[in-house]
Amino acid sequence: AAQHGSVEETRHLSMNRFTNIIQLGIKELRSLWHDKVLFFLIIWMFSGQVYTAAKAASRELHHAPIAVVDEDRSALSERIIGAFYPPHFNPPRLISLAEADPGLDTGRYTFILDIPPDFQKDVLAGKQPALQVNIDATRMTQAFIGMNYIRSIVTGEVHEFVQRHRGG
Repeated sequence: AAQHGSVEETRHLSMNRFTNIIQLGIKELRSLWHDKVLFFLIIWMFSGQVYTAAKAASRELHHAPIAVVDEDRSALSERIIGAFYPPHFNPPRLISLAEADPGLDTGRYTFILDIPPDFQKDVLAGKQPALQVNIDATRMTQAFIGMNYIRSIVTGEVHEFVQRHRGG
């Protein structure tokens, strides 16, 4: 019987604690209801702000500013440059190597593609020359998506150029 009494006491104390928690919660909700500014801010932060942030982050690349440092000046480099067009990219601007870093630092360009000298000659010789893409990483979503687009565009153009050249 002594054990049964302690179980009842424990249950009673737990019920009292639960009742206190409910009463305090109701009291806080009533005071929140009377403080309209705080009530509005809470609603906005946990619904409106979340919705706005989710809609603002685009998962598509749209008119990304791109520049090209063309150190090759070949038919292949012209073909690659011509493959970047709206709506994913703004028309590419040809710049010098000296303009690349300032262009990224000021936010004028999100991507800068550097085509090295003798790129076409190396591609046709069967080598795999590397292109350099400098990215403004402060635009993280755009940078990741754009890098994949650039890789796909360049690979496709080089592949098609080599196929036509060898076919001819």
